[in-house]
Amino acid sequence: MHNPPHSKAGYIELYIGVTLTLKDILLKAGTLIVGDGTTLSGASILINGDSISEVGQDVSIPSDTDVLDFSDRVVMPGLIDPHIHVCFDGSADPGEARQFSDELLAIRGSQLVEKLLQYGITTAGDAAGRGNVPFAVKDAIEKGLVNGPCLLLCGRMITITGGREALGGSNEANGVDDVRRAVREEIGRGVHFIKLAATGAISSKHTESMSAQFDQDELQAAADETRKVGKMSHAHAYGDVGIRNTILAGVDVLVHGHPLNKENLELMKKHGTMYMPTVVTYYESQLHHDDGDLPEYMVRKEKEIFPLIEEGVKNAVKAGIDLVVGTDSGMPYTYYGKSTPEEMELFVRLGGASEMDAIIAGTKNAARALKIDSRVGTIEPGKSADLLVLAPGKNPLEDITVLQDKESISRVILRGKTVIEH
Repeated sequence: MHNPPHSKAGYIELYIGVTLTLKDILLKAGTLIVGDGTTLSGASILINGDSISEVGQDVSIPSDTDVLDFSDRVVMPGLIDPHIHVCFDGSADPGEARQFSDELLAIRGSQLVEKLLQYGITTAGDAAGRGNVPFAVKDAIEKGLVNGPCLLLCGRMITITGGREALGGSNEANGVDDVRRAVREEIGRGVHFIKLAATGAISSKHTESMSAQFDQDELQAAADETRKVGKMSHAHAYGDVGIRNTILAGVDVLVHGHPLNKENLELMKKHGTMYMPTVVTYYESQLHHDDGDLPEYMVRKEKEIFPLIEEGVKNAVKAGIDLVVGTDSGMPYTYYGKSTPEEMELFVRLGGASEMDAIIAGTKNAARALKIDSRVGTIEPGKSADLLVLAPGKNPLEDITVLQDKESISRVILRGKTVIEH
């Protein structure tokens, strides 16, 4: 169903000029997963317009309130995935994007993001895209042309000259002053966070993933510039040197971060670095190494890195590092929608996290990674009414895999409006 979620809070402007006040909605939950590690039994959520006005077990019901009784079900926050790529669709060879004009990429990307809502992803972050493609997709959602999640952008990834192939979208910079220029340029385009390439990439034919690219002082300049305007910095990094540079530079979120050695893990604890390991993209891709469709250079580099991932994630969980769900959706075999809850499952199954910790990683921590935790990520008064109502008998605290079946999510509410019903 298509219900554009972005009308103004609390009212609808009718074409005849009359203002129609929206009714409050009281949603009753059997079990409420707040998103911060706590649950409430028999709780109610009072929604006024697009936001939550009250949460508790004794919520007073205003007159003229619509009551939705889900007292036999689990209600939880909408999921957040801060790492998708709307320029890519999960094809085996990311290079196929060369066959598309920016206009076609934007049309395809608009179709892809619709799949996110089906799996309860109410907020997503595009972690680097070509030209203005991500901006066009975001505009299509906000204008109600596309039924998609709230989409936040980093614009172009900031890289050294030649650090990436041009098809992915990059803003090349060299030296501290030029890095400052690139960060300011992306901020001037209206981005929400900054994405840095600290090392080479698996998906880039001419770079080695564990080779450091930016020096620590360049990364620090980028992190400082980002922090000055109240935004978050994320850095793609592999290998001991690139990861260490990222942490010491004060980057907020380490993305990928494989292999994660003991020294760098201790540095992350000291500096409060958040960790987005994107396990699902490697896990799914390695299942297809023998298919013959992935580029040889990607297979080679993935075979080097995949055996090292599980230990690092387990150690991060044991150390209490703040895990963040992020999928790299759009990369080979990493498809929109199901990949996000699958990442949560892998945190549990491979990393040894609890189901609750995995949920926090995909709600509260993911919101923190985008610095939107004052608005989303937990079910609390004053926050956006972004909620999932699960089907009867489905509880991710008992089985985290239920979130991978979109039919287990009977209703997706975004900014107080039901946008998906299964």
